[in-house]
Amino acid sequence: MKINLLLSIIFLSIIIYANIDEMHGIVGLTKRDGGLGCLCHDLNPSNSVFVWVEGPDSVFKQDTIQYKIKMTGGPAIAGGFNIASYFGDLNSADTLVQVLFGELTHTSPNPFVNDTVHWNFIYIAPDTLVTDTIYLVANSVNLDGIPSNSDQWNHGPNFLITVTEDIIPIELVSFKAMIMDKNVILDWITETEMNNLGFEIQRRAGNWRFSIENQKSELWEVIGFVEGKGTTTEKSYYSFTDDFVQAGNYSYRLKQIDFDGSVEYSDVINVEINFPIEFSLEQNYPNPFNPSTNIKFRISDGGLVSLKVYDILGNEVATLVNEDLDQGEYNVDFSAKGLTSGIYFYKFESGNYTDTKKMILMK
Repeated sequence: MKINLLLSIIFLSIIIYANIDEMHGIVGLTKRDGGLGCLCHDLNPSNSVFVWVEGPDSVFKQDTIQYKIKMTGGPAIAGGFNIASYFGDLNSADTLVQVLFGELTHTSPNPFVNDTVHWNFIYIAPDTLVTDTIYLVANSVNLDGIPSNSDQWNHGPNFLITVTEDIIPIELVSFKAMIMDKNVILDWITETEMNNLGFEIQRRAGNWRFSIENQKSELWEVIGFVEGKGTTTEKSYYSFTDDFVQAGNYSYRLKQIDFDGSVEYSDVINVEINFPIEFSLEQNYPNPFNPSTNIKFRISDGGLVSLKVYDILGNEVATLVNEDLDQGEYNVDFSAKGLTSGIYFYKFESGNYTDTKKMILMK
C-alpha cells in the first residue's frame, strides 16, 4: 500500500512538473550546465524536431541584438523552449518570453504557424572579446496537458557569437610627398584601420602622358595600389614611388577601399617638379603602320606647337597639332585612312626647334 502510494505521488509529481514545464516554462534544461533536456515529456530527444537560432554570428562589445529561436517537427501544435548563454546576457523581446535565473524560457506555449514556431529574444554582448555560445532546447507538444512520448523535444546546435571591437575608423594622420631623383615619393601613416583592403593611388596632371584631348581635363589617373593592414589598432606606415613624371604641376590623392567596397578619399596634395625637359621628337610607333600610328614629342617651353604630315612630294596631308601647349610630353595618334601606301614625313616645330622624321604606310 505504501509503495503504491509512493508511486502515485511520484507519478503525480511528474505530471505537475511536466505541466509547469509545458504551460509556464522552466530553465536548466540546456547542455550549458549538463541539462538533459525535456525528460518529463520523453526520456530521449527526437530527430524529428529541429531547433535553431537565427541572428548575426558577430557582434560588437556591449551590443544589444534581437535574435529568434525557431522549431519545426513533433506534434507541431504548440511549443516551449529554454536557452542559455555562457558570457552574454539574455532578455525577453516579447510577452511569450521570460527571464528565469538568467536563462530564457516561454511564458506559455506558443502555437505553431505553417509547421513552425518561433520566439524573439535579446542578446546583450559582454564587454570582452570572446566567442560566446547560445545553448538551446525546445519541446513540441500536443497541448493536452499530459506528458507523454507523443510530446517530442530536441537540443538545437550550439550557436556561436563572436564578440569583436567596435568599428575602428581608417584614421589617416599623415599624407605627404617628396621629390627625389626625378621621382615623387608618397608617404602616409594611419593611426587605426578597420576592414581596410588598401589604398588606390591617384594622380592628376596637366601635362603628363595623356592624349592632347585629355591634357587639360580634371580626370584622375590610377597609378598604383598598396594593400592595407585589414583591421589594426596599431600605427601603420605606407609608401609609394611615382617613378615616371615630367616637369610640371601634379596632384595626388589616396582612395581608401574597404573589403565591402566602400571608399573614402584623402585630402589632395600638390607637387611642382622643375627639372628641365629638352625638345625632342620620337620615331612613330608602330612603323611601318596600317592605318594608325602614334607620335610622341616633348617641349621644354610652353608656346605654339605645330605637327604636320607631308607626302613624298612635299604636299601637306594632315595637321595633327597647331596650338599653344604647356611644357611637357605629349602623344598624338595619326590615322592614315584615305591615304595610299607609301613614304610620309611628319614635321615638328616649336619655337626655334624643328625636326622631321620619316614613316611608312603599308596597306
